Amino acid sequence: MMTRDQARRALNLVIAAVALLLAFPLMAIIAVLIKLTSRGPVLFTQQRIGLDRRALGEPAGNFRRHADDGGRTFTMYKFRTMRVDGGASSQVWAQRDDPRVTPLGRVLRKLRLDELPQLWNVLVGDMNVVGPRP
Repeated sequence: MMTRDQARRALNLVIAAVALLLAFPLMAIIAVLIKLTSRGPVLFTQQRIGLDRRALGEPAGNFRRHADDGGRTFTMYKFRTMRVDGGASSQVWAQRDDPRVTPLGRVLRKLRLDELPQLWNVLVGDMNVVGPRP
């Protein structure tokens, strides 16, 4: 019998694999459009800390943690929606109507298509399909 974690992982694998296969043509079009409309890489990457901060051997779930064991860092992928030459303000949180966001980036963000590459993070086990964001 599968444990809850094994079942969650299996479900994540199936959903991410099918979604990536179905979304691949759209993702290829988005990648080409990003390259045609702005300079720089197609993907934006950022180091994030995963949610799993429990010590090994502790049960899964949202219980009160007595010690912070740190989270495993991973590289999160998104389609780039901002100009690369953001200048000194490039390390600032994005704001509503941020001038650094490209016109294509606005559309991608509005439709949440900029997050499609995160399906890869789900496939490799960095993220889950359902749950809190890192």
